[in-house]
Amino acid sequence: MALSDPLVRFSSVQKTYDGSTLVVRDLNLDIQSGEFLSLLGPSGSGKTTTLMMLAGFESPTSGEIFLAGKSITKTPPHKRNFGMVFQNYALFPHMSIADNVAYPLTVRKMGKSEREDKVKRALDMVHL
Repeated sequence: MALSDPLVRFSSVQKTYDGSTLVVRDLNLDIQSGEFLSLLGPSGSGKTTTLMMLAGFESPTSGEIFLAGKSITKTPPHKRNFGMVFQNYALFPHMSIADNVAYPLTVRKMGKSEREDKVKRALDMVHL
């Protein structure tokens, strides 16, 4: 049985900050729609850099990143329709966890009821 095309695809993605040391080396990864994925590794192994490239806050040194079959490698972050919550919650320390999770949905003017449902589902998924 063939899998459908992935929602997200990293194709031969590499990242270096100094021109010689690869932070991400030849990343080939397909993520299917609805799939739950964890990136696990020691500090400095490229987990955050990979997520930053997906969100568009960093650019790959080489390779391509695809969303629904379309390259987003050169798409600016504000046009990718991604949200990202950093490990350090200091972005909005005055807000609750739920308010931090809801913030991007609020910015997109999602209705309160739908926003609350999505936040509850997301927090339930990670047991918060």
